[in-house]
This record gives sequence, structure tokens and C-alpha cells, in this order.
Amino acid sequence: MPFDCTPLLDLPLPQREDVVVKIDSTTTLRVRPIPPWHVSRRVDGNESALAVLVRARQLLADERCWCQGAFARTWLNLPVPSRFALARRYCALGAIMRAGRELGLPTIDAQKALEWQTVISVADWNDDRLRTHGDVLAAFDATIVALA
Repeated sequence: MPFDCTPLLDLPLPQREDVVVKIDSTTTLRVRPIPPWHVSRRVDGNESALAVLVRARQLLADERCWCQGAFARTWLNLPVPSRFALARRYCALGAIMRAGRELGLPTIDAQKALEWQTVISVADWNDDRLRTHGDVLAAFDATIVALA
């Protein structure tokens, strides 16, 4: 309730059926629809988030380019900032930061959209010791489908 005790209207989220995406012959992915209020209300918010997510997924496409425990790492496994020239391996959030820097776009909408799919903080989700590279790519794919 607001401060003046006026009741708020609880409007339900629009009901959409879950979209199921088939990644390969053994893996299917359930896409969690992103409500419009979860991402930025700017006119180009979804387009910039989509561009950043697509580029970040390209950075993570090879399993050798994915890491945990740091935003970015060199080939020698040394942790570095994601903007560092020698960064070659990225966590999910580090790849979003690097993609936003390369494209000159804000990254907050892409981060929020991915967080909606993972349900918890992207950094904590990526660094879970049971997380696999396939899980990360599937989350990026689900987010891209939900925004597109």
C-alpha cells in the first residue's frame, strides 16, 4: 500500500504460453516471457539489449572462451577486467560488458533480461559450480528468443 493507504490495483501479467525452443536433438529450452516493465522503457531498449546479447553469445560460443569466478580471463587463466585487451575468456556478465563496450550500447537492459531467464543474479548463476557451458548458451538463446 502507498503511504496514504490507498489500495493498489494488482494487475495480472499478460498470459502468454511458454515458448519451447529445440536446440538440438536432445535439448529443448523453455523460454520465460519477459514482461515489458522489466526492461528499459526507452524506445531502443529492446533493440540494444538484443544486439548486446547476440554479440555476447558470439563471444561465448566456443567453450574455451567461457570462464567462471571472474568477469574475464586471459588465455593463461589470469583474471582481468572485461575491457582489457588480453581478455579472451568471459563469464556471462563479462561477455555482456565486453559486447556493450564493443558496440557502444548500454548493457543494463541485456543484463536484466538475462537475469529474468536465470531467476537469480547472473554473476551468481554463472559461477555455480554445477553450471555448464551449454546451460549458459541455452540461457542466452532463451533470452534472445524472448526479446525478439
